[in-house]
Amino acid sequence: MISSDRSPASGTRFGRSVAIALASGALLAAGHLAGCASEQPAGPREYLDERTAATITVAGESMVFAYDRPDLGVNARDYVTLTAVDVNTAGRHATHLVGYAWSTLDKRAVKESDSRYEIVADDRTLPLQAMPAGFRSIGVDEPPIPVPSRDALPLTAPVTRDQLQFLRDTPGVRVVRTRDGVMERFDLWRAPGH
Repeated sequence: MISSDRSPASGTRFGRSVAIALASGALLAAGHLAGCASEQPAGPREYLDERTAATITVAGESMVFAYDRPDLGVNARDYVTLTAVDVNTAGRHATHLVGYAWSTLDKRAVKESDSRYEIVADDRTLPLQAMPAGFRSIGVDEPPIPVPSRDALPLTAPVTRDQLQFLRDTPGVRVVRTRDGVMERFDLWRAPGH
């Protein structure tokens, strides 16, 4: 029987390197697959806003509301994405729902800032304020969540923790947009934890 000194079993440096690389790759692949199979909801993210000196805590998941537009195309929708954010300025906490009104449609001719938005849950309403200049008015310089589209309109509403829990637990929570006297209902499309 002839043996080669270059086989992994022979103990050469090259052979050990290959064996280690293969074993490492297999472990990384197994770890990645296990992570995909047991994907957990994202947790809160905290960061320091360097311009405002506020500590910002952003909820790990958003509520996404959708208004279907089948008259304009397949999968054509307008969306409102909302996320809870805590702004801590020198120990003074302010909790807000922040997010965006945005669309999969080309809406350059539509001025979203002329629209009024409100969250409706049971018999309670919570107005959302449009912030065309961004989130600076609530003590946040950079957007705390990714901007979903170029024409997205920033929205915010001050909330309490009890209001957040109520919104999360109320079936049928929705967003209503009023534009030119017409009300359009955005139904919950994706809730936190789903």
